[in-house]
Amino acid sequence: MKVPFVLPFLALTLASFQASALCLYTTESFVGTIAADTAITANGPFTITSAGGCAGANIDATVSAPGAGKAPEIYIEREVGASWVRATFSIGSIASYSGQYGPYRVRLKNSDAVSTAYSGPVRY
Repeated sequence: MKVPFVLPFLALTLASFQASALCLYTTESFVGTIAADTAITANGPFTITSAGGCAGANIDATVSAPGAGKAPEIYIEREVGASWVRATFSIGSIASYSGQYGPYRVRLKNSDAVSTAYSGPVRY
């Protein structure tokens, strides 16, 4: 009696596992020093296409400052035409974006009056 209820559930579970398993991500690290009152590209540009099996662009990036320093602001930009447009605003040291395929880059902005070291990963 329980078999008719288990088989559809098992089939749906396997189908959802296979669909999520098809989405392949790349993880890269960035590290360096950013000068005072400066914005730089920490990672990219990189282009996200359907070739990775994902339904769209999904980007997660974090930044930290080694030691006691303050981490720079982090955000993601998307290329629209010939211009780069800010796609996210940071929440602390994290920036996440979910949207359409295309070219992206991860930017850092140091608003402090002194240089700061930084490091972090980006997954897309």
